[in-house]
Order: sequence, then C-alpha cells, then structure tokens
Amino acid sequence: MGEDHTLGNLISKYALNHPNVKIAAYSIDHPLTESPKVVIVTDGSKNPLEVLKEVIKEVNDTAEKLLKLSEDLRSK
Repeated sequence: MGEDHTLGNLISKYALNHPNVKIAAYSIDHPLTESPKVVIVTDGSKNPLEVLKEVIKEVNDTAEKLLKLSEDLRSK
C-alpha cells in the first residue's frame, strides 16, 4: 500500500529474469488512489507467491550490495 510505479516496475522486471516466470507485469488502476498490482505467471513448476518471495529477496540483496558499495566508495 502507498507505493507507486517504482516498486511495481522493479518487482515485475526482476520477476521476468526468474527462470520459472513466463509473464510478469504490474498495473495501477488510478495513480492517485491505488497501489500497484503485480501479476506473476509461472511455468507451473513454482507457485507465483514463492517466486514473489524470491524476487523480493533478490531486490533486497541487490539494494544491500549497492549500499555497501556506496559506503565503501565514500570511505576512500
């Protein structure tokens, strides 16, 4: 809730890189009143909710790596 295109786009783009995902997209019914709705369609070998959890973990890991890299560059 309360998120916009940034998070919806990020999750759907990362999901498209998942080997078991056939389709991933998001939509926002109205940008002033709605939150993104993410749709993930898998090849049937994995539950879409499980894929979503994996994708969110991957996004989080990437963000942590970027923060560490930024901190390392600042300390030099």
